[in-house]
Amino acid sequence: MRIIDRDGRLFGKISVIDLLVIAAVAVIAAAVYVKNNATPTGSGTVREQSITFQIQTVGMEDYLTGAIRVGDKVYDANYSSGSGPVGEITQVQVLNDPGIALEENMQDGTAPQIEVEGTVDLLITVRGSGVSDGRSYTINRVYEVGVNSSRTYRTNRASFNGVVVDIED
Repeated sequence: MRIIDRDGRLFGKISVIDLLVIAAVAVIAAAVYVKNNATPTGSGTVREQSITFQIQTVGMEDYLTGAIRVGDKVYDANYSSGSGPVGEITQVQVLNDPGIALEENMQDGTAPQIEVEGTVDLLITVRGSGVSDGRSYTINRVYEVGVNSSRTYRTNRASFNGVVVDIED
């Protein structure tokens, strides 16, 4: 039996040209997959930069606010942040302090959100190191941060739930 018959088929089953077309399509598909799914590495045009993001907490109890301090390292309690913290706290602002009286009866028939005594809303600014392409932000090359992402964060003294409200690089 001949390898290529007189009709140009390999082992009498498939054309050599068809085989070359299938191989070319497979190589192109593999190249597109690798290009679109490659993770950024430390070499090339990607470099680490400072990424600052703000976490807003709502209804945090007073006793926890003293445990969140500038200089504390912030970790994610549920997701891996790579080899280190997601960042360091650079600023803590009180957004809503208890004791501010809210009008209980609105004229339009709606009811306002009543504050819980002994709680505050905080805006915590965190600075970390990561990679940004202008659309997505990745800290420690594995921890993705996005606006409106709700996460549970912790420091060495406190644990709190917060929503990322702003990101800057």
